[in-house]
Amino acid sequence: MEAPRNRKQRRAAAASNPESATFDPSSIPLAWPPSNDPSKSRTLVDIIAERQAELGNPVGNSGSIKSLKTQYVTIDPATGKISSLDGSDVTGLESHVTADGIQGPRVVEVDDKGKTEKDEDEPPIPPFIDTLLLSIPLTVLHLTLGYLAAHQYAQSIDLNALFRNSGFVALPMLTLLIHLAHGHIISFNRGSKTETISLFPWHPDKLSLSFTRKLLFPPSFKTIAFLPAAVLLGIKLMAMTNEDTYYAVMKQAPAIGTLWVWCILEIPVGAAVLGALGPLMWGVWWKGYGIL
Repeated sequence: MEAPRNRKQRRAAAASNPESATFDPSSIPLAWPPSNDPSKSRTLVDIIAERQAELGNPVGNSGSIKSLKTQYVTIDPATGKISSLDGSDVTGLESHVTADGIQGPRVVEVDDKGKTEKDEDEPPIPPFIDTLLLSIPLTVLHLTLGYLAAHQYAQSIDLNALFRNSGFVALPMLTLLIHLAHGHIISFNRGSKTETISLFPWHPDKLSLSFTRKLLFPPSFKTIAFLPAAVLLGIKLMAMTNEDTYYAVMKQAPAIGTLWVWCILEIPVGAAVLGALGPLMWGVWWKGYGIL
């Protein structure tokens, strides 16, 4: 007899044979999995208990947290095995936020030069762009000072002469000086590493006098070179505006004022305050110049 090929034929064949339509569930044997293999009899609770034991079991039997302590572990991507990692072996740590919103540390790979992957992803500013970002604003400052001096002393303001003086004289000179001072032409570090000093992240040890001195007056070539120049230029500017003739002020005050501001911008905050307030105190207290 030919076997039924579709559902309708199978239903008709099952209806004609009542013995095949009945099914006894007890005919299937039931048994527990073999207990000789522990890996096949583990439940989810057993797996959680094993992982807690590998992590030091920070959770007690009652479910309360005993103690929270930062632990560094490594997970094998092939087997999923967790192994503890000593904190001294960690080359770098960086805070991050996990998927569940908990902030914690993660390991950051650092190369031989002390640069991380994040530092390698952010290329430095090209030297010429770094120079123009400072020389162009200083040129605008030179033009503004020239306009203010001409507005105060001259009967008429020659804007064409001011633009030519700032665009064709001040801009090239400032670009060359800044390019040289930033080490793009001649490197002044000679391979020495400069220590980056910052208030962040905050630590109580940063209240010491030595840290404050390094923060305000870090020992560097720029501080040694630009701080005396800022003081001398500030003194020259105050003496010129109070004693020289109006023609000398119109011709020299914009250039000296621009160089003085540039020297202030190149030095740290402590030296900048000294370079700005030093000439002011000299002019007011020693020479008796008026501020207004």
